[in-house]
Amino acid sequence: MDALLETRNLSISFGEQEVIRDVNFKAPKGKFLSIIGPNGAGKTTLFNLLSGQLSPTKGEIYFKGQNITNLSAAERARMGMGRSFQLTNIFPELTVLENVRLAVQSQRKDFYSILPKPAKYRKQLEEARRLLDMVFLKEKEDYLAINLTHGEKRKLEIAMLLALKPNLLLLDEPTAGISVEEVPVILEVIENIKKDSENTIVLIEHKIEMVLALSDYLVVIFNGELLVEGEPGVIMQDERVQNAYLGGLSHAASGKS
Repeated sequence: MDALLETRNLSISFGEQEVIRDVNFKAPKGKFLSIIGPNGAGKTTLFNLLSGQLSPTKGEIYFKGQNITNLSAAERARMGMGRSFQLTNIFPELTVLENVRLAVQSQRKDFYSILPKPAKYRKQLEEARRLLDMVFLKEKEDYLAINLTHGEKRKLEIAMLLALKPNLLLLDEPTAGISVEEVPVILEVIENIKKDSENTIVLIEHKIEMVLALSDYLVVIFNGELLVEGEPGVIMQDERVQNAYLGGLSHAASGKS
């Protein structure tokens, strides 16, 4: 398996509490991998380790074959790792189009140019509009971002991430906090992204139906450890996974997320 992302004995402790313990998995290039587990399993902590928000107590993380364990989140982003958060990160007082155009421009050599050449500016706008079309926001390009619904803000954030042309997308609960009516649209947005075989996607999501519809591969975390990994159809029949979910509520008070 040709892995874009790999962890080796990845662990982190907070005081005496070991939250992630010796986790080993690989995210294959061009595949859609979901990290699942009951509440308190350690999924978000693992995501924070992968993206550089936290540093491991021990173990290593490899991206594109390079050891990135000690790199900052910004350095990982420059290497091609993009992450969305449960809370949106947008420029609320700019228009939808300008949010994405600035993200497109940040990838260009003339990023710091105050007055970019008209031809380059037009290309940036064209790319921004293409991305807005992908996330179904093209009709709202002139709206101020602050006036979007929560679900629309999530879509805008995804478009901004795609503008950075990441090799790896880390999606942290993209449906968190959005209305039931908006969930199918977010699902369709992610399906659009998946169609691009160049994108490797790692997802955390509690909606198991969504996970099963999207994923090529599952990694199941339970009590901070890797319980099992494999194809969705096989994993969901695994007795250990069923027991972990059925018994997960009793572990939620442990403080792991």
